[in-house]
Amino acid sequence: MDQSKADDGRTPKPRASTAARRARPAAGAVDIGGVEPVPAPGDVEPVPAPGDVQPVPAPGGTELGARFSLLRRVVPARPLMSGFLVAIGVLLAVALAATIAGISTVLFSVFLGLFLALGLDPAVRALERRGVSRGVGVTIVAAAVLGVVAVIVLVLLPATVRQIVAAVEAAPDAIAAMQDSDWYLALEQALGIDLSVVIAEGLASLASVSSFLAITGGVLHAGSSVIGAVSSFVLVVVLTLYFVASLPAITGSLTRLMPSYRRENFATLLDEVVRSVGGVVAGGVTLSFVNAAVVFLIELALGSPIAAVMGIAAFFITIVPMIGSLLFLVIGTVANLFLSPTAALVFAIAYLVYIQVEAYFVTPRVMGRAAAVPGVLVIIGAMIGATLLGLLGALVAIPLTASLLIIIRQVWIPHQDSVTEPPDA
Repeated sequence: MDQSKADDGRTPKPRASTAARRARPAAGAVDIGGVEPVPAPGDVEPVPAPGDVQPVPAPGGTELGARFSLLRRVVPARPLMSGFLVAIGVLLAVALAATIAGISTVLFSVFLGLFLALGLDPAVRALERRGVSRGVGVTIVAAAVLGVVAVIVLVLLPATVRQIVAAVEAAPDAIAAMQDSDWYLALEQALGIDLSVVIAEGLASLASVSSFLAITGGVLHAGSSVIGAVSSFVLVVVLTLYFVASLPAITGSLTRLMPSYRRENFATLLDEVVRSVGGVVAGGVTLSFVNAAVVFLIELALGSPIAAVMGIAAFFITIVPMIGSLLFLVIGTVANLFLSPTAALVFAIAYLVYIQVEAYFVTPRVMGRAAAVPGVLVIIGAMIGATLLGLLGALVAIPLTASLLIIIRQVWIPHQDSVTEPPDA
């Protein structure tokens, strides 16, 4: 068969793609030096396939087209619906913040109960190592803690009340003796004001009934505050006992939330964090007891009528490491000025010596190596915690810092050590 007959148009040819047809000159077209070829009179413009998408020319040129494309990326396709969804998200965020603020007291009690439970956990673990079951160990530790609280309430509280009453009764004579001292007169002359008048006006304003009601917010508010404090104390005690008893179950539940191949490492890390936090809390309470005992002995040696009050104040103030001891150094020195300048000087020197002994000998033996936290991190963490959550924030800052250091040492640094080559560009 002749070739011209074979190609008479009866035999179908495979259809070329749209891009190929656009790139290939039409039959009979003449290519003149890069000028677009002119199709022959008999040629037909190819019809695009159904799946092909024709590019839409940018309105007004390339620059305006780029701006139009950027505008389509920024402006949502459905502005009304998008704005409505954003408004709902904002309202939900505000409602969540208001809910958290409303239950802040409950969250504070829960957090404090967990904090105290971690502090009691080392004692329970020590009893467990001696063959005592966890339930019996929790009962023994709880009974010991409640016994200490009962001793403080029944023995030290009446003595503290008597010392406070005696200090209030002796306050006028102590103030008069201080005003007659040489250093007070020199300070008054240097400032150029009559400090006696200022002190008298301050005491008169504090002693007035109207000022007392203004400070306390009224009798009803004071009564509701007392009831709220008692209920919060009971709630914290119950939560503490519950957390101590069920701490292994809580850590086990957290471990089950992780993937199976990560559970072993996560359980080991979580147990180390719990031990470290418990050691820090228990060590901090122990150091505060030692600090309070030292202050009580110093005040007894100086003949202070409020030695028990100063000891209790030292316990609650120095429970914040480093910062608490320095703060009580100032408070104790000022309080002993009411006795005499010599007593204040002796207290400042004796307590400063104890701070050095505590920092270099007592703290390393009480805290141990596992809870070692650099001093600068202690100060920074305590300041941030006190700013965010007050006293509780300052208390939990050190355990949280120790936990972060453990995570960095056990997770982050080994991961960084395993990376020996730079990532691909």
